[in-house]
Amino acid sequence: MKKIKTIYIEMSPLFAGARAAVEGMSDSGADSKRDVYMNSLSVILAFIIALVILAFIGQLLWNNVIVDLFSFARPAKSFFHVLGLMIFVNLLFPCCS
Repeated sequence: MKKIKTIYIEMSPLFAGARAAVEGMSDSGADSKRDVYMNSLSVILAFIIALVILAFIGQLLWNNVIVDLFSFARPAKSFFHVLGLMIFVNLLFPCCS
């Protein structure tokens, strides 16, 4: 539970920006269903943006650091390879809470 709060605090500016973007695309009106929809869509958008940013940073680090340090490592061709590597590492070493 502690890790979830930490991730939410770290991503709160990204969440606020995603919520502002989603609200800018829709008409105005105060409705509880609309607020739930905006929050859900904002969280999904923030998650996708964060995932893409992390994948591109991971690809940059992999291609510029790991490939130079280890002779057996090859450069990643796309950020999808880095996403797969991130998922694989999380499956091997799950977070202990």
